Amino acid sequence: MVEEQDIVFDMEPFTLTLANGATLTGLANLPAVTSTTAKYRPLMVGLHGASYYSAYFDVDEKHTAALSSNGLGIPFVAVDRPGYKTSTAFTIPEGSSYPETYGAWLHEFILPAVWDKFGVPQGCNGIVLLAHSLGVSGVVLAAAKSGQEQGEASVGATPTDAVPPRPKKTSYPLAGIIISGLGIHPTDVGSGPLTDNPPEYILFPAHVKDEMYIPKGTCDPAVYAHSERLNLPVPSREVKDIWTAWLPRIGTEWAPCVRVPVLIALAGKDVYWQSTVEHAREFAAMFTQSSRAEWCILGGAPHNLELSYWSQGWYARCFGFGMECVASLSAV
Repeated sequence: MVEEQDIVFDMEPFTLTLANGATLTGLANLPAVTSTTAKYRPLMVGLHGASYYSAYFDVDEKHTAALSSNGLGIPFVAVDRPGYKTSTAFTIPEGSSYPETYGAWLHEFILPAVWDKFGVPQGCNGIVLLAHSLGVSGVVLAAAKSGQEQGEASVGATPTDAVPPRPKKTSYPLAGIIISGLGIHPTDVGSGPLTDNPPEYILFPAHVKDEMYIPKGTCDPAVYAHSERLNLPVPSREVKDIWTAWLPRIGTEWAPCVRVPVLIALAGKDVYWQSTVEHAREFAAMFTQSSRAEWCILGGAPHNLELSYWSQGWYARCFGFGMECVASLSAV
């Protein structure tokens, strides 16, 4: 097993104090601007999945967003989501859900702070969110809230005929969202809702996760040396509410309020989500007011794209999509 102190990271750790007094930690890669750097630059922000943390996006010299970040001169920030590592956990209000609370924290506290700390000083033109697995749910909610601020869309209400968005000044300029590792049609392997009284946190064995998320033949064997280091307990509500909140409400209340471009990737060998063309089309079609909703199926790829043989190609696609998003945002 590789220990954290034995690794020379590409990204630098950071700690922020949010407007609500909470602590946010993570990793940042801030490449220098050169003569070949694009005019319109996104601040790419990574949101890890359940049981991981920010280092999921910076595992080793081959499996890191820093490769695309440095090559294109695009800043990348990976946050430790609330309740992971030393980022402050939130309390879910009565009558709410994990995705709603997570999305509210992103929209009201996390993304404004990240934008002020990194986006503005780096001269970026907008934020593009790269979310994996259960890290996706709050990202869609935050994008829906951002869409609500743009005009007619209202989170929780069925939108009327699409109206071209009229951007207005917000606390952070959202330009696009990228989704991997989460869908709307589970496979038979999906465990369904948890028991009635689960513990507050659940720790999954790292070797079991590897067998499911990056089975042999889908990733460089060297990645497995980092499995224990990357493994953290999962808030049980994060898992439970995928079944009780995400699946029942994503298509009717949340996705239709998103206005920014969306890129959805389904992994061909995802253990949890069906990777069919019909599924991908249905998922993308839920974003009825998005200015651009795309989907792709990466044949043969495992659940953890970012740790797999598809990692470098996937990151390249994400950064390219992000650059297109901010160019379109800046041209409005």
